[in-house]
Amino acid sequence: MYWTLCIQRGGPQRVNHAAVAIESKIYTFGGYCSDHDMPQFTDVYCFDTISLKWSKINYEITPESPKACYGHSVVAYRHLIYLWGGQNITTSSNNLYCFNTKTLSWSMPETSGQPPKNTDGHSACVIDDYMYIFGGFEDDIKNFSNKTFRISLTSFEWQTIHTTGCPPSKRDFHTASVIDNCMYIFGGRGLGEESDVECYPNEIMYLDTNSMKWSIPRKDARAPCGRRSHTAVVYKGELYIIGGFDGINLRHLNDTFRYNPVSHVWTEMRVQGKPPCPRRRHCSVVVEDILYLFGGSSPKNDDNRSFFSEGFIYLREHSDLYVLDFFPTLKRLATINILENNIDTNCLPSVLQNEIKWIKFQPGYTYKRRGYSAFGLNLHS
Repeated sequence: MYWTLCIQRGGPQRVNHAAVAIESKIYTFGGYCSDHDMPQFTDVYCFDTISLKWSKINYEITPESPKACYGHSVVAYRHLIYLWGGQNITTSSNNLYCFNTKTLSWSMPETSGQPPKNTDGHSACVIDDYMYIFGGFEDDIKNFSNKTFRISLTSFEWQTIHTTGCPPSKRDFHTASVIDNCMYIFGGRGLGEESDVECYPNEIMYLDTNSMKWSIPRKDARAPCGRRSHTAVVYKGELYIIGGFDGINLRHLNDTFRYNPVSHVWTEMRVQGKPPCPRRRHCSVVVEDILYLFGGSSPKNDDNRSFFSEGFIYLREHSDLYVLDFFPTLKRLATINILENNIDTNCLPSVLQNEIKWIKFQPGYTYKRRGYSAFGLNLHS
C-alpha cells in the first residue's frame, strides 16, 4: 500500500459529505463548509478517476431535488444513487431521493411502509436489491438509535428489520460495510448505559442478512481504538478503516487498519508515502485497486490534543484529495521516486519522460522532498 498522490485543490471543501463510485467516476453530495454559505439545494460534484479532474454537476432544480444537507448517506445501485436522511439548516430528513447519473436529474420514488424517523449520522449500504439503514441520531427524540431498516430498491417498500442476537449499541457517525451479504458495523459515538458520558465502542459486529442475526466475532487486542466520523471501505473481501476522531483522548487520526472477516484479525497497516493529515468527516471511495480520500476537517493548529470544542473556529476544512494505491505498479513507484528525488530523466524511455513532463506542467503541481503533490499522475498505467 502506498500513498501515491495528493491533489491539493480543485475539489469541494467539505465535511460530513457523502460519496459513492459508479464505474470510474466518484460522485459526492452535500456536506458543509464553515467558510461558505450553505446552498439551498444539495450540490453534486464528480471526480473522474481517469483524468483526475473535479467538475460540478449543474442539474435542474425541481420540487424533487433535495435540500442542502450533511450527515446523510448515499448508496449506488446500478446507474442510480440514492440519498437518504441527513441534517439541513432547520431539521433532519427521512426523505428518499434518487440521482440518475445518466440524465443528471433527481427524482423522489414513491415509497410504502413505515420509513425510519428523521435521522442523521446513520449508515447505509446495499445488499442484493435492498438499501439497509442502521443507527444514527433521531431528531424528534434527540437520541441515538440502533434500529435497522431496509427499503427495496425495486418496490420501494420500507421494512423495520426485527433481528435476533445482540445488536450494536445506539450510536451515530459509525460505518456500515458489506462483505458476503453481511453488514459490518464499526465505531461511532454513543452514550454509556447509565450516564450521559460519550462512549466510543471499538468492537466490530455484523448482521447476517440471510438470518437477520447479529453476531460479535471474537475480540482482537490489536483492534483500532474507538472513533467516529472515520471511513471504511471493503477491498478484496477485507475491511479497511481510515482516520476519524477519538473522542476519549480528543485526537484526530490518520491511521489505517485492516480487518479480516475469516480470521477475525486486525492489522495496523504500514502504508508508504505521504499520508493525509489526521482528520475526520472525510470520504473514502475505492475504484478498482485504488482508494480516494478527500475532504474532512482537522485542528487548525498542529497540536492534535488541543482540540476541546466542536466549534468551527478550532477546525479547518479540506479540499484536498489523496490517493492510496493497494498495489502500485513498478512504473508508478519509479515515477514517484524520480519526482521525489529530482532525478535526471534524460536516460529514461521517452514514454516515461513525457509522462513526468506532463505531470510537472499540470496546474497545481508542487514538489516536496518528503512527498509531492500533483495533478495528473496516470493511476491506471
